[in-house]
Amino acid sequence: MPLSNVPDDEKKSRFGLRTLLETSRLLIESHDIDFILNNLLLISMGKLMVNRAAILWFHPKKNIHTIRTSKGRHSLPAEVTIRREVFKKQASALCTDHEELEPICNHGFELLIAIRNSERHFGFLALGPKMDRSRVTREDVDVLESLVFMSAIAVANSELVTELRTTNRKLDYKIQELFTLFDLSKSFNASIDRDEIKRIFKFTLLGQLFVRRFFLITLRRGEPRVESQNGLGMELSRDQMDILFSLERSIVMVDDELRQKHPFLEQAQIHLILKINNEGQEPAVIGLGKRANGIDFEQTDLNFLISLGNLALMSIQKTYLLEDQIEKERMEEELSIARSIQQRLLPDNPPEIPNLLVAATNVPSYQVGGDYYDLIRDDNRNLTMAIADVTGKGVPASLLMANLQSVLHILQPFDIGLVDATGQINSLIYQNTPSDKFISFFWGRFYHETRTLRYVNAGHNPPILMRKGSEPELLSEGGVLLGALPTMMPYKEQEVPLQKGDVIVMYTDGVTEAMNGEEEFDEHRLIACVQKRLDQHPEEIMNGIISEVTAFCGNRFTDDLTLIVCKVV
Repeated sequence: MPLSNVPDDEKKSRFGLRTLLETSRLLIESHDIDFILNNLLLISMGKLMVNRAAILWFHPKKNIHTIRTSKGRHSLPAEVTIRREVFKKQASALCTDHEELEPICNHGFELLIAIRNSERHFGFLALGPKMDRSRVTREDVDVLESLVFMSAIAVANSELVTELRTTNRKLDYKIQELFTLFDLSKSFNASIDRDEIKRIFKFTLLGQLFVRRFFLITLRRGEPRVESQNGLGMELSRDQMDILFSLERSIVMVDDELRQKHPFLEQAQIHLILKINNEGQEPAVIGLGKRANGIDFEQTDLNFLISLGNLALMSIQKTYLLEDQIEKERMEEELSIARSIQQRLLPDNPPEIPNLLVAATNVPSYQVGGDYYDLIRDDNRNLTMAIADVTGKGVPASLLMANLQSVLHILQPFDIGLVDATGQINSLIYQNTPSDKFISFFWGRFYHETRTLRYVNAGHNPPILMRKGSEPELLSEGGVLLGALPTMMPYKEQEVPLQKGDVIVMYTDGVTEAMNGEEEFDEHRLIACVQKRLDQHPEEIMNGIISEVTAFCGNRFTDDLTLIVCKVV
């Protein structure tokens, strides 16, 4: 049938269907919400022949509608409150038919159509009166409701597509972050240069996150230290760094209250503080200013920063551990050298002396101590016995012990008495060593023909003289420690006549101060240990002492154990 012969009602119906078809095709192809709403506005205005229309967009949190787009002159305010109860059972309403919609009508609009789908209300299409002043027909409303419904579906689809795109971008960003962290991990692990690790950390913040102002503070044996900083314009004090480590939360957004409490955060323009904690390791603090691109830190950024901080912290701590290991190996090498020096200074075997049996030993602890003993036989087959304990440990103690040994051997060929020799040794030690270094020293000379002992004790643990049937005697006569004071008064010498069977035990404090918990082995246990072995050879007595001390302290020696055991025969 020619179009001229088609009734007007059918023409309008065909036009409406064609409009719906073309609009649906247009909307389905678009994922731009503003494009969809603008086309809905224009098509609706053309269909209804109106010169005023607006899209009122709903904001759920505020429960208000705002003008998203509009055409023609109107007086609607920026924010509009519309009671949606009117639209519970219908999709559209004439403003003149409902008292609740009168404010909309007063601003030049006649028809409201809800833009919604089965799950969500998006807003309203508001249309002014027809230009020919005719009333809106039911057919007009049906077409417009269909258009609006299709637009609502297109808007929902557009939001879904936008959400998918956003999710894909976030996934792409996350994948990029993972690749970046993987590359950073390789770079950090490949470097043992702390400065290089700090450089990688710095340029990652600058290039990846556009952060120009930051600091990284670590703890090293409880002491805070700034590992890296940029753009602060100030140096952080110890008190300020302590404040940063005292913050309870691991992620702190610096607000006005925190800035007022700690003004240095405002001065340094720090916006974000992160505490990095590696299990079993000392923590670190990262402070960051705002990003140069003006974008706020999102959760993905925080996750990246925490991962970056962990990588940097572990790598920095690795360099410190490596330094500690190198230092430990160096110290162990020094201790090994010192132990070697110490052992070479000790006599290999006791010399044979008429009327006297001698046994001696030095049991080293895990450290190098300053224990020393010597047995020197002169041309007359008399025996000079010396035992000493130098303060301190390690190489300094072993070197001081070496000096003492050299002096004794230099003085031995000369006919110098013990008193004068002790005074000369003390003066030499006092003049050539620091004030905190001194030596407890005992030495004596056994004269085999007369079975007598002359000795001088310079502040050493008194050797024990034990005779059968008699109380133990302590050989304590002498004077002050070597090196403690200048020789102002001569040392005192004591002569002790000895008899067959007498036993003398010389020892260092590693014997009597061996610990079992909080209890020391002490002199009483040592005396008891020797008394029950008076009939034994000095070697057996010495081994018995070592065995009991070892059992007492559980073989945990904290100091060298040195013994000289003599028995008159």
